Amino acid sequence: MSKGSKFDLLYFPVPGRALTSQLLLSLAGADWKNSVPEWPKEKENMPYGRLPVLIETEQDGSKFVLSESRAIEEYIAARFGLLPAGIKNLAVSSQYVNQIFDIIEAFANIAGFKYETSLVFGAEIDGLTKTPEECKDRDQFYIAQHIVNLSKILTDLSKYFLQKHDQILAKSQSGYYFGDSITYADLTLYSVYYSLKSENLSAEFDSPNYPHINKLIQLVASNSAVATVINK
Repeated sequence: MSKGSKFDLLYFPVPGRALTSQLLLSLAGADWKNSVPEWPKEKENMPYGRLPVLIETEQDGSKFVLSESRAIEEYIAARFGLLPAGIKNLAVSSQYVNQIFDIIEAFANIAGFKYETSLVFGAEIDGLTKTPEECKDRDQFYIAQHIVNLSKILTDLSKYFLQKHDQILAKSQSGYYFGDSITYADLTLYSVYYSLKSENLSAEFDSPNYPHINKLIQLVASNSAVATVINK
């Protein structure tokens, strides 16, 4: 790994799909910053027309540009030794992250629908602020009901995931997925928890039924490099 590289992470002014990359860069002690492109003006300048994008500038001025959140995360994790050792552990880590991404996508469907609906109708409409039963207008009822349906998908996925992964973490003496320190999988789990918490969707994760999940979340949250990103 060449020394002296600087990293510029381009994303919207919210944690979103850039959070795990931010946590990885902070934990690695990298020289990095967040940049917020003027959107959608700069959309056509992005490698694939979407964010996040990572720009690494090495000491000689050469640049490496990478898009897609998962690719960026995997690159940073590999670059700074935040993946478990051994090809089998790497495969298992990827398996865990894939399973966590099921929850991320379910959450993104809810957040995306709310955002797109608010752009069209405003953020204070009944469909976004009330339960279906409280909505007198038919269109507002269907908006609220769709959110309920998407939330049920998220809850069902979360329950299944948490049951399985609490059993996995129960076998860990350290509380982490691998070894006795934070790796990519740990940060990915914490990232999805933080995102759910920010939207009041973390009730299942906060359940006492999953003590080993809760232990891992607390371990990651207590790390000073993680706290620096979360509290900024």
